[in-house]
Amino acid sequence: MKIKLSLLLLILTLIVSCDNNSVKLPVTRTLECDVLVIGGGPAGIASAIASARTGANTILAEKNGLLGGMATTGLVAPFMSSTTPDGKTLLIRGVFEEFVNRMVAKGGAIHPLNYKIGSYTAYRNKGHHGLTTFDYECFKRTAEEMCVESGVNLYYHLLFMKTDMSGDKISAAYFATKDGVWKITAKNYIDCTGDGDVAYQSGAPYVYGDGENGIQAVSLFFTVRGVDKAKMDAHNEKCLKNGDYEGQWYMNEIKAAREAGEFPSWRNKIALFENLDGSYTVNMAQSDGVDGLDPKQVTDAEVDGRFQIQEIVKFLRKYVDGCQNCTLAATAAELGVRETRRVLGEYNVTTEDAKNSVKYPDPIFCCANHMDIHKKGYVDYVARNTNDPYYIPYRALLPQKVSNLLVAGRCAAAERPVMAAIRVIPPCFAMGQAAGTAAALSVKKAVEPKKLDVNELISKLKEDGVYLPE
Repeated sequence: MKIKLSLLLLILTLIVSCDNNSVKLPVTRTLECDVLVIGGGPAGIASAIASARTGANTILAEKNGLLGGMATTGLVAPFMSSTTPDGKTLLIRGVFEEFVNRMVAKGGAIHPLNYKIGSYTAYRNKGHHGLTTFDYECFKRTAEEMCVESGVNLYYHLLFMKTDMSGDKISAAYFATKDGVWKITAKNYIDCTGDGDVAYQSGAPYVYGDGENGIQAVSLFFTVRGVDKAKMDAHNEKCLKNGDYEGQWYMNEIKAAREAGEFPSWRNKIALFENLDGSYTVNMAQSDGVDGLDPKQVTDAEVDGRFQIQEIVKFLRKYVDGCQNCTLAATAAELGVRETRRVLGEYNVTTEDAKNSVKYPDPIFCCANHMDIHKKGYVDYVARNTNDPYYIPYRALLPQKVSNLLVAGRCAAAERPVMAAIRVIPPCFAMGQAAGTAAALSVKKAVEPKKLDVNELISKLKEDGVYLPE
């Protein structure tokens, strides 16, 4: 009995050892690949597809049980613009365009070039040409189909924890699972976590928010059904005819309701985007000063967001033409966090670069999205000096101090206003495609991503449909 007890104590010591500051757990499974993509949002989807199609053995590790990130678990819709400001030229193509075309073929999306200002744009004109209304379920299935067809090895329910480093290289990534801790080794890694978690754990330098603890507002999206579209159309037409800007967005009603304790959010305009099935996605529940890296703060914002939503639905029913009989359909499973970490890269895209459409020797995509900082009660827009597209260079995907890591999505290397523009879904697809292609090419050429021939990368991106006007 004493021998068995001693053996049991030894096993328990080996399995779990801890002190006040650390916990050690055994690895229950180890996987290997050429390219490991961490995070299955739009950037991760495109990264994995591009990597696998370029010939790399690719794993896509996602914490949830579905792909899409904010596009699905966050109920963020529609895709923001992927076109020139007038909506006439599609700028973001490649994997993104293929993805959209597949959804359109299934009846699950409206192509951005066929978009019209109106209920699908929440009646907004500025910055809302070239949007893409889509069906959430169609997105989920299309993402999985394209990944599987491309040869991506999908793994859901893997929550990234940390990396091991060997010099300036990541040697392994670790994930929490129901099965214990999993270890995945790769030649190259792509951080598509949004928060730059992999870069942070690997020692890459970064900036948080505005660099002085200022952070953009967070939102909890929701959907409503039972909206009378004809009444909403009529209200907007009347306000446009009369030049009644405040009336169009019910700004005075919101102000009065807030003063009466009937409107808990600091949003000052209604924002309802029609979906393909006649429901509406609503972006009106907002919290400020929330650290998206702090689980407790995120939890509190989600709880408060659902409280706000019930009150906002009451407001819509009471004040908004066409919403008298609307009902809550769904609230997002995850908080929409606009800003946390931005890595410091081999090049950090500046606001002046974007304002003036500066061209680089290593462009990977171009876009024309508005630079907008969401603050308490308003959105701060940064004006550009040209209507020409602006560019993002490959170097913005290469974190300093880590040689086999690329980043894609809202943790890439850009100043705050630029990241406020390119964090939306179409640019994230574009960044992901570039990162995945580069990671796979560098494996094929046996060079570090930072030493990859950029002309070869650009040639491959163009071959794969990326639009880079001269």
